[in-house]
Amino acid sequence: MGFGNKVLNASIRRKIGSKVKNYLKDNAVSIKDIDKEIYIPIKYPNSNIDNFLCKLKNVKIYSSWGFYFTENNNLIKEVLPFNKVLNLVEELGGRFAFYKFRFRKKTDLNVFSLQSIWNVCFGHWIHETLPKLFILRDSGYLDKIDAVILGDGCKSKFHNDSLKIFGLDKKKIIYISDQTEILCENLYLSSFPSEDTHYPDIWICNRYRELAKELIKDYDVNKFPKKIYLTRRNVKTRRILNENELIDILSKLGYDIVCPEEYSLQEQFCMFYNADKIISILGSGLTNLVCARENISVLGIMPFIRPEDTHKYIINKIRDDGKGYFQYIERDENNYVYHNKHNRMNDFDFYLDINKFKSVLNEFEKN
Repeated sequence: MGFGNKVLNASIRRKIGSKVKNYLKDNAVSIKDIDKEIYIPIKYPNSNIDNFLCKLKNVKIYSSWGFYFTENNNLIKEVLPFNKVLNLVEELGGRFAFYKFRFRKKTDLNVFSLQSIWNVCFGHWIHETLPKLFILRDSGYLDKIDAVILGDGCKSKFHNDSLKIFGLDKKKIIYISDQTEILCENLYLSSFPSEDTHYPDIWICNRYRELAKELIKDYDVNKFPKKIYLTRRNVKTRRILNENELIDILSKLGYDIVCPEEYSLQEQFCMFYNADKIISILGSGLTNLVCARENISVLGIMPFIRPEDTHKYIINKIRDDGKGYFQYIERDENNYVYHNKHNRMNDFDFYLDINKFKSVLNEFEKN
């Protein structure tokens, strides 16, 4: 989080952010109009996205979100979700409020920037940031880089596991904070891999499935269950308060109870690839659906106060028959226990109406 986000109130950040937005918009350039040492267009099957890998000289990267500026201080549009970023005016204000006082670094290494907005969050990392490594690999330049640039918040186990899967765990990692600018003499840069955040393109799902198919060869396939219930018992919010009753029902139907965070990322990829049926509260636990096979079926449990459609979107991308996604919405307000009135959409637990849920479960089991 930018220093300005911490010390400035929202109204000041909005005012600053509006000016930053206009400046960035007026000074943005397309990758096609920039001098490039290398440019490799990449078109994936069944995808409408024009992806690319390029190598640029003397590009400045600012903030852990990854704002990429040319020597002439022009923002490069296609390497971040341009319109999304411009509309986040409070975030822009916080990150650029003290831009004049930024720390400056320089590297002459061949670096690849693995950055995007919200890359500290598991879902955004898997769906929007890590796919850039597929682009790097598919272009044939994975082995040609010396270092990877990451936001300084990207130090979780899943970040480290990701680099290991792609063979980058032995490379130098250069961390960048929200108050830091790095001048890169030799920067490898990929396009933003999808049209928007939250919705991974079909090529991303296909590449993850291919990756999981290779990774699972390292295991006894019987290690991974066919029917999975993803529990949130190890987290602090959005838990099902009568989950023991639910687990008793699902166990009798052959479901294994799984806490995804207790497995390595490689094991998680394999688990989702191997599964036929998954039941879960909608949220980050279902992130790895991008690894699932075409026969996957999912029953999502959705609190009515927190609607989500990312996982339905992914299933509809993977399956073209429209039959893979089921949903139960807990609509009874009396079943919710709120812990923070200022953050009701995130800080709550709830009871599941078991009888109503069972009717959806019965239809799901017939699929």
